[in-house]
Amino acid sequence: MSTQIPVPPPAEAATAATAKVEFIPDDHPILEKKYGPYLVSDRRPIFQYSVVRNLFLQSLPEYLVDQNEFNAHYFSKNFGLMLYTDDEKPDWKAFVDKVNELNDNAEPDEVYKVLYLARHGQGPHNEAIELYTHAVWEAKIGMRKEYNGLILGPDPDLTEKGKNEALSIGNIWKTQLQHHSLFEAGALPQKFYASPFTRALRTLELTWQDIVLDLPDAPRVKIRENLRETIGYHWCDQRGVMKEVKAKFPWIDLEEGMHDEDKIWTPHTREDEMGGSMDNRLREVIDDIFLEDGETFISITAHSGCLRCVLRVVGHRLFGLETSRMIPVVVKAKLLPEFKDKVKLPERVKGLPYDYTPKNYESLKRKEFDGTPPPTNGTKKVQIDGLDH
Repeated sequence: MSTQIPVPPPAEAATAATAKVEFIPDDHPILEKKYGPYLVSDRRPIFQYSVVRNLFLQSLPEYLVDQNEFNAHYFSKNFGLMLYTDDEKPDWKAFVDKVNELNDNAEPDEVYKVLYLARHGQGPHNEAIELYTHAVWEAKIGMRKEYNGLILGPDPDLTEKGKNEALSIGNIWKTQLQHHSLFEAGALPQKFYASPFTRALRTLELTWQDIVLDLPDAPRVKIRENLRETIGYHWCDQRGVMKEVKAKFPWIDLEEGMHDEDKIWTPHTREDEMGGSMDNRLREVIDDIFLEDGETFISITAHSGCLRCVLRVVGHRLFGLETSRMIPVVVKAKLLPEFKDKVKLPERVKGLPYDYTPKNYESLKRKEFDGTPPPTNGTKKVQIDGLDH
């Protein structure tokens, strides 16, 4: 006799009070999940990474900053910046001055960059996990293309909630630009990278559409295959046809040699995040950024799984990002000894490659985005002894 797992229908079909319990039959054909590596590379690591921990709250140790508390009050955190002016406003100039000082005093084989790590907004697969729990998603739903009206894959777009989340993150950027002199300080991203998935690109579009993407000389967004989410088994993690994706997002530049169709994903095997190959493919992305880009401020829009790997690769504490959230991380890269005399780091690029002009944003006229509150403890230019990196 088979057992069945009760599953509530989507919220739009019924309220919690009147939800009719539905069942996913056990005899529904589901492929057995196997774990294994994808995109295996024999490329060697080039840098030793570490994190500058005394500039952002999220980079402090867990005993000082709880990620759940941080996420609960995310919209009042100014992206976690710990430096404040005397009138208790986030001090982006002091931040940029500190980063420039670190680079000015770095050894020839060292360089510092600021990575703005953004997770995409809610997709239908995220909604399914919220509605039915992660256990039911893994056991019954994730390997389907559609369930109860949710189009799960391949390459799903954002839900309406996800689109609003991305707009809200854009409003935080606008608040920092309009009220806290982030542009004048020089902290806008100089370069943009993204996953090839629609949900990541839609998030980037909605976040930046009326900040930089609408400029006559708007920056191009570089797509890297290795910035994709954990590969295999789940249909939400099969990417779309890049010809169609590029038609939707004409401001992207595809990585050289990228196949139009997804030749990597399979329905049989799930990438083993803890097996090491996923960390390796994300390390290659970060290595390339430090090897090829002279820019200091880099935006990366991707997925929870690959951003976990990025944080692990650069030596950051694990820090769970809710959908659409972004955290800056200041990373120091030092060439490994065997590359010290073989690799020349790129010249530092200052200024923006696009012509941004400060403006008053219409979307900030709503009350919740009038400005960002100062820190509740009145901290000004926080300095934490013994936490230089």
